Amino acid sequence: MKENIEPIFMTVDHDSDGFQKSIKLAHQNLDSFKMRLSILKKDEYACVKFFVPENPDSSEGANIWLMSPFFENNFFHARVFELPSEFRWLKVGQWLKFEESTLLDWYILNENAEMEGGYSLKYQRSLLPENKWREFDEKIGIKGFI
Repeated sequence: MKENIEPIFMTVDHDSDGFQKSIKLAHQNLDSFKMRLSILKKDEYACVKFFVPENPDSSEGANIWLMSPFFENNFFHARVFELPSEFRWLKVGQWLKFEESTLLDWYILNENAEMEGGYSLKYQRSLLPENKWREFDEKIGIKGFI
């Protein structure tokens, strides 16, 4: 993955058919993701996406990618690795816990920079003109989707 690149925070309509379909696909393939987590190679990266509030009492927030996920008793635990500046109550590296049912997406990035999962990213990419897809792929650090 490239260094010194600003994270992508792209607004997506949560009620859109495409975004809802990406969540459904993530849940339909969740067993595959859990199995892959158990055999993740040293040079592969796994992330999960959940809605995170701007502060503990807020209904406002963002869908945030979290790293190093593991699954336990119907919950995912994962670490923060990038945040919008408004999220002052969290720190990079902090562990968070979410109910499995609230999962929005997941992905595994292999040693060849190919992404498995990432359904919401595929959807976001599809919203761009085709001539911007390569730039999007480079920005998120992938060479392709599996």
